[in-house]
Amino acid sequence: MTTSKVALYKGLPTLFLNDEPLAPVAAYVGPHHTGTFAQAGIQLYTFSVRGTWWLGPGEYDFSAIDAFIADYVARIPEGYFMPRIDLARQGHPWWGELHPEEMVVLRSIETGEPISPYDPDPRVVDYLGHEVHLEALNLHSFHSEVWRREAAQAVYDLIAHCEAQPYAERLWAWHLCDGLFCEWFHWNEYNFAGMADYSPAAVADFRRWLRATYKNDLAALRRAWGKPDVTFENAEIPLPQERAKAFHYDLYHPVINRPTIDYHQCMSDATVDCILAVCQAAKRALPQPKVTCVFYGYQFSNMPRPQLNGHYALQRLLASDAVDMIASPHCYGNRGEGGYHAPQSLAETIRRAGKIHFDEIDCKTVWTPPTVTWKRHISQPTTVEGTIEMLKKDAAYAIASGTAQWWMDLTDQGWFDAPELVEPLRKLRVIAERVREMEPKSFGEIALVVSQRAMMYLPPREGLHNAVQKMLRNWHLSRVGAPFDLLTVEELTRPDVPRYKLYIMANLFYLSERERAILADILQTGLRKTALWMYAPALLTDADTSLGSMEYLTGLRFGAEAVEAELDVEIIRNDHPITQGLPIGMRYGTGVDREQYLLPPKIQYLPETKMTLHFYVQEGWGETLGLSCATGKPGLVVRELGGLQSVYSAAPVLSWQVLRNIAQYAGVHLYTEGGHMVWGNDRFLAIYAQGEGDLVVRFPKAVDVEDAYEDRLLGQKVTRLTLPMKKWETRLLILK
Repeated sequence: MTTSKVALYKGLPTLFLNDEPLAPVAAYVGPHHTGTFAQAGIQLYTFSVRGTWWLGPGEYDFSAIDAFIADYVARIPEGYFMPRIDLARQGHPWWGELHPEEMVVLRSIETGEPISPYDPDPRVVDYLGHEVHLEALNLHSFHSEVWRREAAQAVYDLIAHCEAQPYAERLWAWHLCDGLFCEWFHWNEYNFAGMADYSPAAVADFRRWLRATYKNDLAALRRAWGKPDVTFENAEIPLPQERAKAFHYDLYHPVINRPTIDYHQCMSDATVDCILAVCQAAKRALPQPKVTCVFYGYQFSNMPRPQLNGHYALQRLLASDAVDMIASPHCYGNRGEGGYHAPQSLAETIRRAGKIHFDEIDCKTVWTPPTVTWKRHISQPTTVEGTIEMLKKDAAYAIASGTAQWWMDLTDQGWFDAPELVEPLRKLRVIAERVREMEPKSFGEIALVVSQRAMMYLPPREGLHNAVQKMLRNWHLSRVGAPFDLLTVEELTRPDVPRYKLYIMANLFYLSERERAILADILQTGLRKTALWMYAPALLTDADTSLGSMEYLTGLRFGAEAVEAELDVEIIRNDHPITQGLPIGMRYGTGVDREQYLLPPKIQYLPETKMTLHFYVQEGWGETLGLSCATGKPGLVVRELGGLQSVYSAAPVLSWQVLRNIAQYAGVHLYTEGGHMVWGNDRFLAIYAQGEGDLVVRFPKAVDVEDAYEDRLLGQKVTRLTLPMKKWETRLLILK
């Protein structure tokens, strides 16, 4: 019998197929377009198994699934298949008719009254380029214990049936999906007129969640909510109008808005409860061990109301043995030909938890038909050469980060079905296998630190979330010239997490008392290090807002003003290493050069990034290098605090030139300095040239350098290498 598991191998979570380690390079492709991948030696395949098979309570028809899987595996004699099972289309409409109180309830933001969750919103096209159709989906509440129980039984019966078929020998995993776009998103993220979920199931689950969270301590609940009359029996989900407004303009107040904060966290926990229910059932149904996969953890999601998508309980998923692999497409901002590549989920966090992150690479190729309208804003290669260089760049992320990938023919129209791709895909597979065998250990000297919990303190809109995370990472940090590692605040205490030279604190508006203590301990002890703080670090505590909390963590004293403006900073000095070489008067921030985010291969739409609450450093608390354009007060400040160099920027979107200077100031080794994109570890370096000409690469120590793609030696014991490169050419280098 075929078995699979995830276990550590050479220091990395690795897929073991029949007890043999296998580099996790896969293809999401329809059965009629597997040829290119098979010729390239790819053994792992996945695809959506469509059709309705759950017909009623305990009633199934698996014949279409049997026929599809049997036909698929017959086409890949040397391959193995992972069925993608989408539960969103199962049970419609009969399940909701049997369980009306378990179905999602959407309420109007304007009136608070229930509105249809099925109605399409015409504004969606501006965000996605296409409409969202929900009419054929089973819009169950993610809070429903009834759905979890019955869906788990249906999944158990499905997998028990399939694993008893002859084709089961060719199945390597099961991918279980539900929710909007089958990615475990809440159904009504794109119905901008309303918010969910107000079903009886949601109210009951929220009250259960409150009891568990506050340990059945009524006094603790009342303190947290600031409501002396609230009880576990009468607590209600805040109405949409209340959830849409933040006391501090762009940030929730930790007490006044606590009912909303709690419910949004409850939404994420409820989604994880659903995932665990069906994945645990899948594990029970398997006669031999096999791995399970789900989509989750989209910290960098491309959604207009990401706080409502239910993806902010990743640690609970990572703690469960029921889920082995977690997938996400890479970020849709600044991707495609010429753009960056980084996942929407917290891939490195998933890796450190001993699980595999699968990076879904769904970029268009030169063979994608022009009739495909999906994501037209993404730059699509027009030549075979351009496609190959883009795919090399896309593969580089997973190779450099020690994660996994599948190439995705999204529309099943042969995006990769071309003889010209056989050899490139083979080479990229071999490089991935080779680098994993070299046991990479170091993933960069820069840590981009994020918080899932802090997302709950942002109202349902995208501006600040986008600025401190996606815009910063995908457009600017990506061009610093050095690889960086991504981690959550909670991971900073892990013994296997190294001490970095530069910590970039992305969205740490809220920090618990324990998290503040962790950060203070790490930053104030040990070797010299630099912290880059942005916007309002540690402003929010569990009880209030506190400029003193910001001072405690950063060593800087702050002030704040309410004025509606972009988060921009103007450079006033260039005699400091952080601003050296930058012109006096240069500006950076959310309002600077905004058109760059709207041009291919950039972003489909640009969110509103004007903020009403602006922070600044008080005079005399460090060296002022730039002023906030909104307040005219210190907005780029650095202060030496013993072993810590504390840098604050009122504007969270720092240009790559400023970030490069901060990295150099922190002692980070830069491989390139011309704004080129870099992914790497101590055994591998990938460079995606943003311009044409001779590109100088510098190494932190003498190394032998090999062009892994061309399989040729470039230099021995070198610390510097000059590479002639074309614009948007990718070089994949092995370092020994």
